[in-house]
Amino acid sequence: MLFRSDVAMNQKIAASFSRAMDASTITASTFTLMLGTTPVPGFVSYSGTTATFAPTSNLAPNTAYTVMITTGAKDPEGNALANNYVWSFTSGSAVVVTPPQVSSIDPANASTGVGLNQKIAAVFTKTMDATTITASTFTLMQGTTSVSGFVSYSGTTAIFAPSSNLAPNVVYTVTITTGAKDLTGNALENNYVSSFTTGSAPIVTPPKISSTDPVNAATGVALNQKIAATFTKTMDASTITTASFTLMQGTTFVSGTVNYVGTTATYTPTSNLLANTTYTATITTGAKDLTGNALLNNYVWNFTTGSAAIV
Repeated sequence: MLFRSDVAMNQKIAASFSRAMDASTITASTFTLMLGTTPVPGFVSYSGTTATFAPTSNLAPNTAYTVMITTGAKDPEGNALANNYVWSFTSGSAVVVTPPQVSSIDPANASTGVGLNQKIAAVFTKTMDATTITASTFTLMQGTTSVSGFVSYSGTTAIFAPSSNLAPNVVYTVTITTGAKDLTGNALENNYVSSFTTGSAPIVTPPKISSTDPVNAATGVALNQKIAATFTKTMDASTITTASFTLMQGTTFVSGTVNYVGTTATYTPTSNLLANTTYTATITTGAKDLTGNALLNNYVWNFTTGSAAIV
């Protein structure tokens, strides 16, 4: 069971799935928050691949809570979670009023020669409320004309995918408004505005993996090791999931979660790895960059654990 302490009393609870889910199965009956044996009232929403539970009122201070997403949650093909997913946390003694910020954007502000097939990615300093990251709070403009597109949110990254290729040699303006809020309800202090200029053609250079941690064939790896892979360019965060980034012990999948920040994807196993055991990590060609180009081949590496965790 995953655990976190000192959670803000005004916190919402978010869970990201490895694929798009059937929103009709993400409800207050399949996504629950419990205080002991008592259900906590709240509202469940679903956007992109993220489900959010918003408690009706602030959590009690210094109190243990348990969250569960049941096997009633299914994808559009009717496939359910293999098991109920359970984690717990303990609230702190205060609400959080620190506003989120946009820490980076790709293309960077004032970039030139941007590919016509480019998606726009914005990384926030904290996890956001996915229901507030929409086509109304994350916009792309060519002059005074809105560019149609699809907005998705995963981890701490929001992505705007234009419906068609951008026009060549044109200035575009990106705006993320104060309607974007974090899981404690705090909004950006000001609208975030950035611009870039396109080049004359799409970009078709595939991404690569530049480094991993642990490195291939590493030995004596700590039992509490997280597995990280760094790409040569910014990736589409919605394609970096437990479907495209896996960890295996022989033929057995190792359960865990995937996070993507900057150009690095990190796989965090649900529990410590086994001692003196060989593991195989794979990132598949399902991983794509912001221009839609995938890895040329699955990237596979191995490592062997030692006998202890690192503290």
